[in-house]
Amino acid sequence: MKKLIYIFLLLTVLGCDKPLEEEVFSSFGPNNFFNTADDAEALLNAAYSLEQKQGTDGFRNIFVMAEVTTDLIIIREGGLRGLAQPLEDFTWNASHEFFDAAWTRYYSGIYRANLVIDNVPNIDFDAERKKQIVAEARFLRASGYIYLYDLFGPTPIITSSISTSEDRPARASKDEFVKFVTDELTAVSEILPVKATQYGRATKGAALAFLTKFYLNNKNWAKTDETAQKVIDLNSYSLFNSTNRADLFKLANEVNSEFIYVRPHVAQPGLGTNYLPHAAPPNYKYKGTAKANYATQLKTLSGFYDSFDPKDQRRQVFLTEYDDLNGKHIILGQDDKRSFKFEEDLNATGADLGNDFPVVRYADILLSKAEALNELTGPTPEALALLNQVHVKAGLTALTLASVSTKDAFRAQILKERGWEFFSEELRRQDLIRHGKFIELAKGRGKVAFDYQVLFPLPQSEIDRNPSLKQNEGYK
Repeated sequence: MKKLIYIFLLLTVLGCDKPLEEEVFSSFGPNNFFNTADDAEALLNAAYSLEQKQGTDGFRNIFVMAEVTTDLIIIREGGLRGLAQPLEDFTWNASHEFFDAAWTRYYSGIYRANLVIDNVPNIDFDAERKKQIVAEARFLRASGYIYLYDLFGPTPIITSSISTSEDRPARASKDEFVKFVTDELTAVSEILPVKATQYGRATKGAALAFLTKFYLNNKNWAKTDETAQKVIDLNSYSLFNSTNRADLFKLANEVNSEFIYVRPHVAQPGLGTNYLPHAAPPNYKYKGTAKANYATQLKTLSGFYDSFDPKDQRRQVFLTEYDDLNGKHIILGQDDKRSFKFEEDLNATGADLGNDFPVVRYADILLSKAEALNELTGPTPEALALLNQVHVKAGLTALTLASVSTKDAFRAQILKERGWEFFSEELRRQDLIRHGKFIELAKGRGKVAFDYQVLFPLPQSEIDRNPSLKQNEGYK
């Protein structure tokens, strides 16, 4: 059912989605398009489609920026390696195409959300549905700004779909940016429903979960604790109930109590994810219908793989050996294990697989609250109980306060737990930055890394177009 809903959600706007740029959308107006409830829904669907349809584009920029810059993975061979190598080596500059692609993607999504916010209130239809549509658009706009903030720091805040070529806004201050995002998510959390109206849509829990993570990454520990508790108190979420933690990511289990907000995918061109064809080793023999196997190789660093307890069920999703298409048995060696966290979609026929991507999970909320409590008061039974919910769920023995008796020890355990729990989910870079380990670990891997590289540079193309933009410190 969730696949059918998602196909409807995306295909209702697919005909205009590929050529739909800001210039085309702006040609519509109140007199020829924004008139009915159906128009309002179509506008909202268009905003969702850009935010959620991240298959190839998301993998090629956001995923690579979030994980290849860390101690988790490397990319070898294939065309993608040339783009990924500067990120792995910390030699990127403002002209890297990933930065421009990310900037364009999220500001295009913000523009589409602003179209909804600007026009839907003027359409005559059910007042409650109208209010919710606008709240969903505000959620999508805030989420876009969170991604921009994570990559670049504060960026220009644009709250209108109406602009001219003379509009060249400067960057917001950090305080202005943080206040805007937190105010928006707080407000929409009071409007959005507890249960999604359709699979993949925003909910009260999603807004509160995004807000929790935004507070966390800004080290606002008290607000992280408070907002995480609001998510918990909804009683809508729980850790996935299975005897094997690896089952969480099976396609059959995608609609579950742990996934708070997801990017849905279906196994169709432009609507799927092509993560697995990049992770699969050479001549890998798929279990289902033949699929693409790209030259690019997404490999796990042995230091990370070896950090798992052998009893940890989360380690089971790594491919360590396989029989290739020629019947040869291959054992993957140093820095060559493959994360198959998102299992093969047996119904896929090409490179596009239908694995949904979990943007935020309940496990993240539990660990966020545990981290905040430790930063506020040091290790406590409450913080340990939250950590142990996730730790024990992976088939491990519960930790004791004696084993994490200091704030530093508990903090280190949280970072390790988050690595084991959220690898391949685009969270590692921000976790390492928050813990002050991003540059340190890069240097440990032999990279010439600088403190200012906790942020990426604003795209040079945007600097050239907008003289009001000031580049991040450290970049020319």
